[in-house]
Amino acid sequence: MSTETAPVQDPAPERAVPLWALLLLSGMGGLIIGLATMVAQGLLPDAVAWLGNSAAVWSAAAFAAGAAGAAARPWACAVAGLLTQWGAVIGYYGSASLLWLGAQDLHAPLVWMACGALSGPVFGLAGAVWRNRDGWWRAAAVGLLGAVLAAEGVFKLANWEHFTHMLGTAWSQALLGLAVPLLLGGSGWAGRARALAVFAVLVPLGLGFFMLVDLALMA
Repeated sequence: MSTETAPVQDPAPERAVPLWALLLLSGMGGLIIGLATMVAQGLLPDAVAWLGNSAAVWSAAAFAAGAAGAAARPWACAVAGLLTQWGAVIGYYGSASLLWLGAQDLHAPLVWMACGALSGPVFGLAGAVWRNRDGWWRAAAVGLLGAVLAAEGVFKLANWEHFTHMLGTAWSQALLGLAVPLLLGGSGWAGRARALAVFAVLVPLGLGFFMLVDLALMA
């Protein structure tokens, strides 16, 4: 009887989403998210109303696009994230123009386009890192996602006089951001602790970013 054993085959590599499909779906998904967030502002109950008025939700969409295309090249995930952001801006302000039957001031859309040029690639890459890497890399990606959610909530709480109608949702958003590192940081407590550490560092930076955006919108 032969003692040779069959060679162990490596598991099939993850197939990359076709580049054209990744970019097309990212752009279309961004358009849909922009339209949905505009409509959702008047439809969602107070507890989740922030979903209809949140730049962090758009950033999470870029993260999801990067995660979906994680088997693609990093630059493709970055571009996919960018397209979600620009698509969301076009969908949001384009639907506003249609609903209000008039041309809108271009200042706010241009500010958010500029923000998307930065946040889209960053969060797209973060989504790919979350899917492909482990250890501190994964912690950094998850901490970033949680931090942008929490920082937006903290920004609203810090400027409560302008968000008196959204204080409850601001708290829920901040708590959801805190939950992200615990839920997505990994299966062990070490991974969650790393993600929480990154989260704690990035929340103040995210708060500063939202303050700068607010100044740009008021300029």
